[in-house]
Amino acid sequence: MKRSNYFIPTLKEKPSDIEQQSQVYMFRAGMLKKQANGLFVYLPLMQRAMEKVNAVIKKHMAEAKSFECKFPILVSKELLDSSGRWNAFGKEMFRLKDRSENEFAISPTNEETACFVAQTYVKSYKDLPFSIYQIQSKHRDEISPRNGVMRAREFTMKDAYSFHASEECLTEYYGKMRQAYLNIFSDLGLKVVAVSADTGAMGGSGSEEIMAISDSGETDICVCSSCDYASNSEAVPCGIGKKISKKAFKTVISYKKVETPRVKTIEELVVFFNKSASDFCKAVCFNADGKLVIALVRGDREVNDIKLKKVLGCNELEIASPEMVAKSKKTVVGFVGPVGLKGIKIYADFEVGAMQDFIVGANEKDYHFDGVNPSDFKAEYADLRFAVEGEPCPKCGIKTNFSKATELGHIFMLGRRYTDKLGMQFATKEGGLKTLTMGCYGIGVERTIASIIEQHMDDKGMVWPQQIAPFLVDLITVDVNNEEQIALSKTLYNELNNQNVNVLWDDTDARPGSKFADAELIGFPYRLVVGRGAGENKVELVIRKTGEKLELSPEEAIKIIIK
Repeated sequence: MKRSNYFIPTLKEKPSDIEQQSQVYMFRAGMLKKQANGLFVYLPLMQRAMEKVNAVIKKHMAEAKSFECKFPILVSKELLDSSGRWNAFGKEMFRLKDRSENEFAISPTNEETACFVAQTYVKSYKDLPFSIYQIQSKHRDEISPRNGVMRAREFTMKDAYSFHASEECLTEYYGKMRQAYLNIFSDLGLKVVAVSADTGAMGGSGSEEIMAISDSGETDICVCSSCDYASNSEAVPCGIGKKISKKAFKTVISYKKVETPRVKTIEELVVFFNKSASDFCKAVCFNADGKLVIALVRGDREVNDIKLKKVLGCNELEIASPEMVAKSKKTVVGFVGPVGLKGIKIYADFEVGAMQDFIVGANEKDYHFDGVNPSDFKAEYADLRFAVEGEPCPKCGIKTNFSKATELGHIFMLGRRYTDKLGMQFATKEGGLKTLTMGCYGIGVERTIASIIEQHMDDKGMVWPQQIAPFLVDLITVDVNNEEQIALSKTLYNELNNQNVNVLWDDTDARPGSKFADAELIGFPYRLVVGRGAGENKVELVIRKTGEKLELSPEEAIKIIIK
């Protein structure tokens, strides 16, 4: 491919609304163009990278005996209702009506469609195991699209689905698919770790996320250095089996009311009372399917909305608006607390039950209660908080470490979560009928590309691994008006193409410095420069990963490139 005939609109300046460095390079290298918040045009270099990643995925899916299909992007309300997910997905799922008022969703995932296919073609134990996959655009109404393609409204997912005769068969196949995922990311030059994760709206008995460690990652993961425990911070259990404070059972009221004018936040209260954040109980108001509920955690903790949502069993959960709290006429924003509060369901983290003589809001403007104990209010106790650095490992008890990471893949053991509801049965070897069991397995393609860049870049630009680079070689003619340089460049270009090497020939009349800067920004594994040495049949080969520069004959340079 000649650069003069190819579209790579590189930029010198970074986008004003992008902070993550991998995304900055993707925009500057002419891979992406923002159309709207969370929506992007994928330009030619991005498309080439997508094709490279997809090829690796397809190779390993074939080895796992999963077969490629293409599902409709639209899913009927009727089909999603059959699994209970029309409501379970909440506001992130795009919904629409056709001209006949039939309701549809733009598919966020495709478990129901995969079940529709399996229900049609899997009739007997002889048809099992059965696995299909697709690579297709997905759409979600993200509340806060950010970091370019890392959290967008439209993205590409490889989603695979498997069906089995037994839990044992599912477990075995899940292990094979898990290893296939690790192999995929290894082939793509990525360092990843598999961590336990919450099943969320997908449901099922268990799941794991495949995470790329990254300082700019959007997810905290917990990794134990002493055993093999690893988990998304959302799924780390906290305080299971904690003892409730003895003062939880005392009947004498000992708390006192303290005036705290215009003092609302934990930070302000710490200063006002001259105490630490752990001496306070934080009350957070949530809107759970339209109902106001309160979650209590220690003042230095954060409510884990994923855990709370599970406890509540609700479809939608979000922080309650000040208007919703005020409408209840039972408490006051900034001064919410559990003591004397009636008519609102209260949930407390286990850790709160072990606290003594703590401070809470008094449900009255400018007032708090000091010296409160669990016996002074009624609450339902559960694990409701995020784990923090240094807490005991749930598996071995040694202190845990936390790291930032980016989710690339998510795999689930769905069991009969969907097949029971959809009545999916097969004929057993013994002649009876049995319900299918199921697994699903997803990979975010754009996230994978961004993480490859994140793990392979420097202060000049991207440093593509050879197996995934949009082009392996950037062939640069320094002076396009020099006949010797053009002739040698043409010979190299033809020979590299004959060797099936992806080469981009920069035959433009841009200044050499601009060409070199673009080559480093885009991150070609090899830069082959035809300059003043052309008359002596010499070229310069630059290896992007190491920065090594070699003066070689054309034959020697090609030999290194194709080795």
